[in-house]
Amino acid sequence: MENKEIILNILHEIKNGNIPVHTDYNLNLDMWADLIEYMHDRTYIADVTIYWFGDDDTYNDERVHSVNLTKVRLTTFGERFLTEEMN
Repeated sequence: MENKEIILNILHEIKNGNIPVHTDYNLNLDMWADLIEYMHDRTYIADVTIYWFGDDDTYNDERVHSVNLTKVRLTTFGERFLTEEMN
């Protein structure tokens, strides 16, 4: 599955009230966090929290501890993107 297809699937799941998890897409936690962060930065989704090991400046190799999507919501921009791409 390509990234765009994964993003569209995730947005669709969120729109339907489901909370997607990285194992649904055969991604490791670091890849999942990168993808969620990308979608958040593009303002497709909001209310996302990513927890990293070593969140202070003394650590150079930040690894993901967890991704919290319990409050995630689709933004208006994300909904528009989903609608345009699904047609």
